[in-house]
Amino acid sequence: MAIDVFGLGNTLVDIQTFIDDKLLKKLKITKGIMTLIDEKQSREVLTAIADLKTKYVPGGSCGNSISMIAMMGGKTVYSGVVADDIYGRLYENKISERGVKSMLRFTDTGLTGTSIVLTSPDAERTMLTHLGVCEEFTKSDLNLEILADSAIFHTTGYEFDTPSQKEALIEAMKIMKKNGKKVSFDIADPFCIERNRDELKAVINEYVDILFGNFEEAKILTGCSNPIEAGKQIREENDVSICLIKVGGNGSYAFFDDTYVQIPVYPAEKVLDSTGCGDIYAGGFLYGYTSGYGIEKSAHIASYLASKIIAVAGVALEKFNMEEIKSFISEKILK
Repeated sequence: MAIDVFGLGNTLVDIQTFIDDKLLKKLKITKGIMTLIDEKQSREVLTAIADLKTKYVPGGSCGNSISMIAMMGGKTVYSGVVADDIYGRLYENKISERGVKSMLRFTDTGLTGTSIVLTSPDAERTMLTHLGVCEEFTKSDLNLEILADSAIFHTTGYEFDTPSQKEALIEAMKIMKKNGKKVSFDIADPFCIERNRDELKAVINEYVDILFGNFEEAKILTGCSNPIEAGKQIREENDVSICLIKVGGNGSYAFFDDTYVQIPVYPAEKVLDSTGCGDIYAGGFLYGYTSGYGIEKSAHIASYLASKIIAVAGVALEKFNMEEIKSFISEKILK
């Protein structure tokens, strides 16, 4: 069975709760970014939020994108490592229910990775990530047969924080390029590119066909203080075929060929939580693109789906009315 998108990512269970900014200050946590924490720090934060209402859903940037594609009807595979514990089993069961083909490896030791997502009253999210056994993914975990049968390989900048994952994703990129397939890459977080700027730039230039990032990430990558100039520079200086830059309330820009288009924001029913907004944007675009809808319409699908995730707590895709979503896309975007 041909696969539309093969994903490799940090397999994390999101532990989500709403907090006020006083708690962030008390824990000395920087608001609005993803921070890698160790097991001790993770336990400290979990203790601090123990009395708050929490929710558990499968997460990880790549996993969210792959899930969105599958729920829209795309054929997807997701590869990663989890422990044989309650969180690892929860993760596989949930993404399988979403229609994703699981290629997770279970370990007998260690802990499944978690991402504690703290959402402030202004809908800004702060992520505290303990990778757990995610870091144990190696290139030997890649299913080369299924990878070669996939149209697109998708991964994110988060995987650059662990050497074995980085080696695996670069190996996957090499295989895809050798076979004339496409590589999709989501920068994912400003601090990811700051930590790995030179190496990421080299990888993007050599392997990436479709690049996702927000303006802050594009600014760090290029030095440009304007999103349009940043997008143009990425296209001119790299072998990137399609570059998508998100600019918050101003929508996003899609750069391709010798042109670009601005994609508007679709009105959200309510602004509750921005967690996973970029992940769902990437998933929406890749779904549209692999379905043959073209770059501009695919970017509209991405923007629309991003507006839907803002209205739910966390990346609870099960709360989506998929019939309503597919109807809107068919009647308002594809026509």
